[in-house]
Parts: sequence; C-alpha cells; structure tokens
Amino acid sequence: MSFACILSTWLALASPAAPPVRVVTIEGVSADGTWSGINSAGAAVIIHDGQKKEFAPEELMLLRWAELPASRPAPASQPAAVYLSDGSLLQGAIVGGDAKHVVLKTTLVSQLQLPLDRLAGVRLMPRENAAAAEAFAKALAVRDPTQDTLLVVRDDRVTALKGVTESLAPDAGTFKWRDRSVPIRPDNVYGLVFAAGVQKPVPPQARALLKDGSTWAGRLAGGDADSVSLELAGGVKVALPVAELSEIRLRSDRVVFLSDLEPAEYRFEPFATTRWPYRRDRSVANRPLRIADQTFERGLGMHSQSTLSYDLPGEFSRLAAVIGIDAGAAPLGNVVFRVTADGKEAFNSGPVTGRDAPRTINVPIAGAKRVQLIVEFGEDLDIGDQADWGNARLIK
Repeated sequence: MSFACILSTWLALASPAAPPVRVVTIEGVSADGTWSGINSAGAAVIIHDGQKKEFAPEELMLLRWAELPASRPAPASQPAAVYLSDGSLLQGAIVGGDAKHVVLKTTLVSQLQLPLDRLAGVRLMPRENAAAAEAFAKALAVRDPTQDTLLVVRDDRVTALKGVTESLAPDAGTFKWRDRSVPIRPDNVYGLVFAAGVQKPVPPQARALLKDGSTWAGRLAGGDADSVSLELAGGVKVALPVAELSEIRLRSDRVVFLSDLEPAEYRFEPFATTRWPYRRDRSVANRPLRIADQTFERGLGMHSQSTLSYDLPGEFSRLAAVIGIDAGAAPLGNVVFRVTADGKEAFNSGPVTGRDAPRTINVPIAGAKRVQLIVEFGEDLDIGDQADWGNARLIK
C-alpha cells in the first residue's frame, strides 16, 4: 500500500464525520447533506450529492441536525431557567444581579449579563411541582402588561403576587408587593414572570434549539463545520457546538405566517352539534401541531367543515404549508383541504386521511387580495377530522 493510501485511510479514520443536516427553504423545498458552515456572505453551506450548495439566510426556514429532545429537568449545575422576551430559554445558574440586570452562568457562557427588561420570566424551582409549573406556564403565556407576577410556594399551595421586581440576585432578590418588600428565594419562590410592557421585541433572525432543551435567539454571525456563531440582542456572540444543535429556525422578511394575522372571517358548519374553533399554532384539539412524525411550531388547526378567510396585507406570490390530519386523531380523519384566491379555487387536495403522510403544498396566489383556507368533510362523517396546516405562510 502506498504512503498516500495509508495517509488517506488514516485521515478518514481520524477525522470525525461531518454532521448530517436537513435544509428547508421558505418555499418548502428540503435538501439533505453534510454541514459545512456559514460563509462570509452569511449563507449556510452544505455538501449535497457531492456538490457544495449555499443558501442565503432570507431563503431559509429551517436547519435541522437532529429531532427535538423530549423535555427533561435541568441538571443540578443549571437550576434556573430564564425565559427572554425574544423567545430564548436559557438554562443555568444565577451568579449575580441587581436592580437592572441578572447574571447567568450557562454551559456556553460563564458570565452572561441580561437586562431585566429583556426577561419574560425566571423559573427558580424544579418542574416537579405540577401546580406551580401550570401556574407559571399560564402567567408566561399571557403576561400582565402592567405588573410582574411572583409565584410563591408554601405547604404545596401556590400564591400569585402582583407587583414590581426590585432586584434579582443569586441567593435572594426582592419583590415589591403592597408596599412591602418580599424576598425572592429559590426555596419558596417557584418563579417570576415579568410584565409584558407596551413594546414588542423585534423578532430575532434565528432561534437555535439545543439538545439540552435550551433556546438561543439572535443573528447568525458565522460558523464552521463544528460550531455556529450567534450574536445575541446585547451584542454578545455565542459559539453553539453543532454536535449540541437540534435545529435553527430562521425568520425571513419575505414570509408572513398566517397565525400572526387576524382572519377577516371564520365560518364553521358542524356535522352534528359540536362546535370547533380554529386555533393558532396549535391543533384544533389544543395540542402541539403534529402530522405523523413531523412537529410544527407555527400553523393552524381546523376541523371539518370550516373556512378561514384572510385579507392579504400586501403582495404575495405563494401560500405554502404542510397539510395532514393531526397525529392526535390519526389514523381517524378524512377531509379535503382547499385554498381559494379571490374566490377561485387555487388548490384542492382530494381526500386526505389520518393514514396519509404529511404533504407539502405550494399554492400560487399572485395578485390575490383575499385567500381562504377550507377544510371540507370527507367520506367518514366528521370523525377525527382534525386538520393541520403546518407552517402555513404567505411568501413574497
């Protein structure tokens, strides 16, 4: 064997395989390959069928390395969970803080200073307290616009106090409630939810979901085969190891999700007596949107027979989505998905059942002022007709 052959064999054995990744564009086109990094122009680079392919960030919707992990408790070294208003979820230990900031130690950053006005909530206790976890989730989902909420646990009872956070520190912060300063201690406070305020944060360009359950939001700032650099809202850059990444979800100025819009009209025609409202970013049964083995953060849940009408906020060329019967109802369900543009049919799925695989659709709607999403009865009455429009979006 020649030296060159020996060397190439040794390099193949010594070099770790490039991580596989799936790229999904805003049009819904997917490509599988191996991750190469982010080039100087900010484009994601993969090796696909032996060829280098580049994807500009505004053309991307998703980079996926691995399936999302099941929720699991943070290790003892990361007792706190910090929720930011930009959608980040950072797990770590609070190592400092004052009236304006909290300092968090994470596995990626040893001293991350976060302004309190960027925080949505902080969980201090483990998730095992079901009642407190439920109260915290509800307060976080619908944040009070004027007051902070402190969730105090005593004798397994959860009490919500409304007031103002005065400080947040590693051992004990303070919370002003009815002109009193209440201590914020991890031994009796499950969590703290901050007032939403009147200003909405600017949506981040990217949200990176890690295998440990944390989420980091910011702007793609470079990277190579081993890590992706993310610039956070405060200007701090974090190197996210590719080996720890599940996926990166990207926002494009060319895309508007229908769940962000108010429909002009919703009509429901029940088969019997049950009335089903449509739901945003949830299935019609109020579960996470899931078709077969695919889960969607965004989208619409509808039931037969119903129609959602939208007046378009601008000029759009396509309506894209992944359609199917929600996994919570499958294998039941038999419906027809339809899309109309200014009253003319632009798409008709034919029969879709709970046994069918997810289907990607890309419907031309150029020039339309109004679109309608319609779910009609199939051949099995309305049994299990829980229809999902995963990642339903308008594309410029």
